[in-house]
Amino acid sequence: MGTKTILVMRHAEKSGDPLDPNLTDKGRERANALVDYIPNAFGSIPKFLFASAVSKHSRRPIETLEPLAAKFDLSIDSTFADQDYGALAHHLRHSGQFDDVLSVVCWHHGNIPSLMHALKADASDYPDPWERDIFNLILRVILREGGQPPIVAEVTEPF
Repeated sequence: MGTKTILVMRHAEKSGDPLDPNLTDKGRERANALVDYIPNAFGSIPKFLFASAVSKHSRRPIETLEPLAAKFDLSIDSTFADQDYGALAHHLRHSGQFDDVLSVVCWHHGNIPSLMHALKADASDYPDPWERDIFNLILRVILREGGQPPIVAEVTEPF
């Protein structure tokens, strides 16, 4: 097993309308800004993108990653439902295809703490609960060989 670098982030901005499943204009601007920001800030182009599955309530995680996917000709794996963070964490932790590459996970804020716990991160390394108005925080998670605890860094987007 090599080192795995995973960026965990919340989807971009949403409207105040609980029936609106899409990003706002500001959210689309953030999604577009991530196209240049992620490779520049983290030193490489992502190889894998994950978004929680589309539901009747939200398309926001996949919409947040679509510009990044388009720019780098990547597919977005949206096969994991929002509540399936444990299965996603297991997949990321145990599959060799994620060794030595950058992966990005875009999820709903309510389940990001549970996803981080499933990645074996220490509870002091991430916000729990994730505040409702925080859209610009990325958690860089480095999974290391030998079952060592992950290294987690909070990175705030400058936009």
